[in-house]
Amino acid sequence: MVSEVNKRTIRDFLIEKKSEGRAKKTLDQYHNDLKIISYYMLKHFENKSFIELTRKEIRNLSIMFQERGMSNARVNRIMSALRSLLEFCSFDDDYDYEYNVGSRVKGLPKNPVREIIFLSEDQVDWIKNELIRREDWLKAVYLMLSYISAARKNEVHQVMKEGLNERYFTNQVIGKRGKKFRLYYTPEVQNLIQKYLDFRGEDDLPELFVRVLKNGKKIPIKAEGFNYWCEYFSRILMMKENSYVHINPHCFRHSRLENLSRAGVPLEKLKTLARHEDISTTADYLDTREEDDIAEIYDMDPSHFAV
Repeated sequence: MVSEVNKRTIRDFLIEKKSEGRAKKTLDQYHNDLKIISYYMLKHFENKSFIELTRKEIRNLSIMFQERGMSNARVNRIMSALRSLLEFCSFDDDYDYEYNVGSRVKGLPKNPVREIIFLSEDQVDWIKNELIRREDWLKAVYLMLSYISAARKNEVHQVMKEGLNERYFTNQVIGKRGKKFRLYYTPEVQNLIQKYLDFRGEDDLPELFVRVLKNGKKIPIKAEGFNYWCEYFSRILMMKENSYVHINPHCFRHSRLENLSRAGVPLEKLKTLARHEDISTTADYLDTREEDDIAEIYDMDPSHFAV
């Protein structure tokens, strides 16, 4: 069992933070992170109290979290909760603790930004056609609605089914910074939606993305489920490319804007589709095209310079 001393320390710390006006969400996050640390202290540090931790042991905790596959950002957040708790103990009269040794443990560097993957029109079509061949209409709708609308994952997840087979735009969704807008799509996407809704059958669920189980039960898909579908798309594309292409939900947005740009659509119009405030943000979404420029200078095919 986790030390009662540590449980009491966590309670005292949370009471203090609540008195400072911290939001419930923040308090819950502190609580969850400190429970994780308490468990590790039980398993690896003889269930000692927080204030008995040495600087080396705090550093070792950080390494253990990394080895469990946590991102550097996640580890830093957990360790920040521990440092905040130790800082509280160093000032509170009920704790015989003079100096927060956690303050001397450096945080981990930020993980490098994941490489952006750009899919060509041909690659998107390959995945779409394979999904159609398998009659996997739900995933085909997600793929093409995400790509054609250039929408973010959470925006696509907000789409409701009503009226989609009668028009070429969705209900209003809420994007970044509370913006409200519709997503637009083509007759091809509408046709896929109709096939999916025919397969799904009648029900009272308003959401577009609903999974039909073998027993007939229907369950709305969570936004996180799109990540797993993207892994599935990667395996499908591997049949064509003979190598693994890491697809994630956001790459559809980048790919759509890039492919339209290559087709000659002006940046100002791409900005409208992406719903960006600043055109420079839209420009940052596009590929650098350095290989294309060099190839043109040397009058060679860009594939000669591809990594």
